[in-house]
Amino acid sequence: MAKNKISQFDSTAANNTDIDGINIGEGMLPSNVNNALRALMATIKDFQTGADNDDLTIGGNITANNNLTVTGNATLSGNATFNTTGSIKVPVGTTAQRNGTPEIGMIRFNSTLNDYEGYNGTEWVIIGSGAGAVAGGVIYENETAIDTSYTISTGKNGFSVGPITVNSGVSITIPSGQRWVIL
Repeated sequence: MAKNKISQFDSTAANNTDIDGINIGEGMLPSNVNNALRALMATIKDFQTGADNDDLTIGGNITANNNLTVTGNATLSGNATFNTTGSIKVPVGTTAQRNGTPEIGMIRFNSTLNDYEGYNGTEWVIIGSGAGAVAGGVIYENETAIDTSYTISTGKNGFSVGPITVNSGVSITIPSGQRWVIL
């Protein structure tokens, strides 16, 4: 089989007897050295640009001294550590642009609501709040219109300071025995 992807090469040097179909085994033609090196360079370039659609498995740490760009999905097993005083940028989008098949633990910034939100397995919920405590935690602010349906958690109560408008098509569900107080 012609080896034209890096993943097809063997970690045992003696097992690598061709590059892109060019014989590099014992007794090869001298001109095959140049042709094989050229083919290897093209294979490495295709790998670097992603043109070969080959996977990369790393058995150690990844260190990026500049930018690391991942196009598509990235799956990490284990913990991610950010040793920086900088920031992490989460996805930003409108309510209409939410993931169509969300998974528990997804986090994003909702530009319609101007708040961070997370998916809890049932619905998107606000994380913290862009409103919330001001003036040293003495004053709490809330929006005056509700544009996303919401169910108050069982065993919890809620309050808002109004007037409050519940937009058309939006519902607030208050479980039996719970309260939502509007002051």
